[in-house]
Amino acid sequence: MFDQQHDSPVSMTQPDRLQALSLEGETLQQRAWRMPDIIVYQHNVNEWWVTPLDEELPLIRLNRAGASLLGAMDGRATLQTLLDQFGTWVCSPSGETGRWHLEHWSLPRYSLCFYGAEAPSGHSVHAKWDLLLQRVRDHWPGNAPVESDQHLTEFHHKGIQQHHGHFEIIETTVSHLFREPCEALHGLTYGRLLAKTLRQLGWWNPKPRRIVEVGAGLGYVSREMARELSANEQQGCEYVFLDLTRPFLTSQMQLAREAGWDAHAVHANAEQLPFPDASVDLVIDNENLADMTPTHFKKEEFESWKGATPEHQTVLELIRRLRLPLDQPLPDEIIVNSGAMTFLMELWRVLRPGGRAVLIEFGIETGWPDPVRLPGHTEYEVQFSHLRQTARWLGFREQYCPLPQFLSIQPDTQVLCTGAAYAIRRFCEAEGKPFAVRAYTESELADSLGELLSKLTGLHYHNVLDPAWFSLWDFKALIVEKPGGVQRPAYRESKGFRWYSQH
Repeated sequence: MFDQQHDSPVSMTQPDRLQALSLEGETLQQRAWRMPDIIVYQHNVNEWWVTPLDEELPLIRLNRAGASLLGAMDGRATLQTLLDQFGTWVCSPSGETGRWHLEHWSLPRYSLCFYGAEAPSGHSVHAKWDLLLQRVRDHWPGNAPVESDQHLTEFHHKGIQQHHGHFEIIETTVSHLFREPCEALHGLTYGRLLAKTLRQLGWWNPKPRRIVEVGAGLGYVSREMARELSANEQQGCEYVFLDLTRPFLTSQMQLAREAGWDAHAVHANAEQLPFPDASVDLVIDNENLADMTPTHFKKEEFESWKGATPEHQTVLELIRRLRLPLDQPLPDEIIVNSGAMTFLMELWRVLRPGGRAVLIEFGIETGWPDPVRLPGHTEYEVQFSHLRQTARWLGFREQYCPLPQFLSIQPDTQVLCTGAAYAIRRFCEAEGKPFAVRAYTESELADSLGELLSKLTGLHYHNVLDPAWFSLWDFKALIVEKPGGVQRPAYRESKGFRWYSQH
């Protein structure tokens, strides 16, 4: 993506093989709207950089005329007006004209602008930019045109060859965004706040002897949990990482051992936990349920209760046995989180009496899961009413709430738009400077960027609970407990005294 000296983006002539928009007829009467989230970096006196949406395209370099063209896309000027004014001008140091940029910038892979009668704005669910993003992801390199029920397993087993940059580019998670202290989390990291929450729930009294973290990413949660727990609370706890992606295990083990855990790694699938019955005290699963095996049904299979394959028939019989609520009317294509339900069954088997699990993921409570396109693979919303019914059927005591409520996230904190963070990362990468994609308040970003901050325009911040930022309200926490643990005395506090009663 960059030249051999790594000091500036390469010319934009290589992506010219992308099919350009035809500037003729009614298209010329459309108005040009600049992408709302676009960030511009002034590299020097007469050179500006912007970044296309697709990571595989190089950065776009603009001279003063190109920067003026970008600024003129205000929703009032038509394409004809812009073409007349900038079409023949050289708008970049590499020689592309204004016409070239007008032909390419609205393509989904660039998504710097939108040509239409109305602005691409509104709630994130309805925003036209989401439609552009969907089109980009549908054609992202590596996305299978037809995905089997096992494609997620294959992607995590074989498709991820190294962990570097995965959570910066491919699938940024909530725990990764908050891996550093943030005002939104009361000045704590995600892992520290999670450990503090679990302690407040009484999950460290008595403390777990074996903790299993499923799909732990790079291992930040384990490291930060250790920083919240005392040496006595940590002592005697075995911390086991279970991951389908082997490259992640190396990073997980390194961070955990540095943090003082008695850590072990297991390369395995969470839908088939390689642990003996009743051998685990605590399971932590951050944002993995959507990666577990989905089953794709046709409507006719549900109407007849006859699966098209033996595997489908097995899942149908499981659904009937669990008495899952089936929202009507049934869509023509039905997706069921069968892998997540299997995982819950495995939790019931491996948890000791009194053992607990916290499962955090984005999802829905009614309807049927939709696919969510990511580079190289597709994940699926989690239908939490199905998982809750599965948990109750198994015999778990279960609780459920949105993630912001579970972690008591500060609702009024303003954090940097994630699109802006991605753009800044690319600018810094081209300059040979480090920059991590995470949740930044204005002061935290200033500390991270220093004098580079003054060269950026277009930065804006969202309320941390605004759906336009990361849709945190779509993330849920499902807590399950296997009955049969040690009975603990209950108490209430009054005027500094504790009044105990035995259940």
